[in-house]
Amino acid sequence: MNAVLLAPEFTGPGGVQRILRLYLDALADDPTHGTLTLETLNDSPAHLASRPAATAGMVKGKPLKARAHARSKTRFTRGAWSACSRADRIVCGHIGQLPIAAFASRRATRLALVAHGIEVWQPANLLRRLALRRCDRIFCVSNYTRNRLAANHPELKTRLRIVPNALDPALLDRPKPSPPPLDHPPTVLCVGRLCAADAYKGYDLLLRAFALLPHAAFYHRPALLPRLRFVGEGDDLARLQQLAINLHVADRVEFSGRLSDPDLSRAFADCTCFALPSSGEGFGLVYLEALAAGRPCVGVRAGAVPELITPAAGTLAAPDDPAALAAALTDCLIRCWDPGDLRKLAQPYSYDHLVTTLATSWY
Repeated sequence: MNAVLLAPEFTGPGGVQRILRLYLDALADDPTHGTLTLETLNDSPAHLASRPAATAGMVKGKPLKARAHARSKTRFTRGAWSACSRADRIVCGHIGQLPIAAFASRRATRLALVAHGIEVWQPANLLRRLALRRCDRIFCVSNYTRNRLAANHPELKTRLRIVPNALDPALLDRPKPSPPPLDHPPTVLCVGRLCAADAYKGYDLLLRAFALLPHAAFYHRPALLPRLRFVGEGDDLARLQQLAINLHVADRVEFSGRLSDPDLSRAFADCTCFALPSSGEGFGLVYLEALAAGRPCVGVRAGAVPELITPAAGTLAAPDDPAALAAALTDCLIRCWDPGDLRKLAQPYSYDHLVTTLATSWY
């Protein structure tokens, strides 16, 4: 059986890219699949060649044909159409590519869409509605996303399956995490793309809440004032830096840019808590990464965030309320958290669970 994965992007650092890399592995670990094909829109051939599976033409011991189309929609459409017309199973990694898969696939081909979140929360246009009706399964990463899809497209209810995102196995195979260093300033870490298009992530809100933190409320040493560290890059960086200046906290806010995986792991280990007050998360893989590192999380009560940030995992605030978020940050920073217990909350979202859930969700 030939399985095809269509991806908007495969090699980048974002959550969608990371989960689709695990999807390719999981498809290979399904014994019913004999060969695999990957078609990716935005990656360049050089970026794809940096992945060992693509270079070797094998993934998990099974033949892989991988093609990157360097943002050319024409070449991607041609390649995806050819692959889908011969596929036995297709997993479409984003609704943007679903019409190609829906109209190119044979009647006997099984077609599934990965519904990540905000891109499927609104009613679809006519073309996407037609493509959704062709799907045999829609893999929803959270209950919230499933419920939004079911409300907008009630005819699809019986085809919706909950397939939670999974962590990279390496994040759960590491030694037991240690508490944050006590001789360093308490640090709030935020990781994400600093892009104007991702304003729903709440970077402005986090800066405004950080500026409201009561310095003396939870630290005995005045020299150890709390710090805020952003990891990521994007076209909104300069504006966020200026906002930090305007809020008079620029001396305690660090913009680290994009980090390598080892450096990002160290950033999680060095922080006191992780915060991302996003109002548009369909899952929130980065919260799981923080929990796997033994760090509590701060977010807002919106989207699928409360499914991950339970009282045992961190603190939540009302959306769009800097004072409420500042109180949640304070509560998170003054509590004594057990890093081992926090990691246990991430363990159910293992790669093995993804493989099993994905294989059974076709039926």
